[in-house]
Amino acid sequence: MNKKQLKRTIVIEKLTLNFLLKFLSPTNSLIVYISQILDKHVWRYQHLIYKNYKKKHSRKYAIKKSKAA
Repeated sequence: MNKKQLKRTIVIEKLTLNFLLKFLSPTNSLIVYISQILDKHVWRYQHLIYKNYKKKHSRKYAIKKSKAA
């Protein structure tokens, strides 16, 4: 999944979870299952952001060799 799809999935799962929590107990197996999947998707989304950040900034702050040497 790319970043845009993950964001959309997270929003839909959050809305579903919040709606279901109004009617069901937080210990309900369906609620727990949706919550766990939401956690996995949030982790994956944050990991993509981190990977993009590392890719951009790893080369930016590298120690440059002197041209005189």
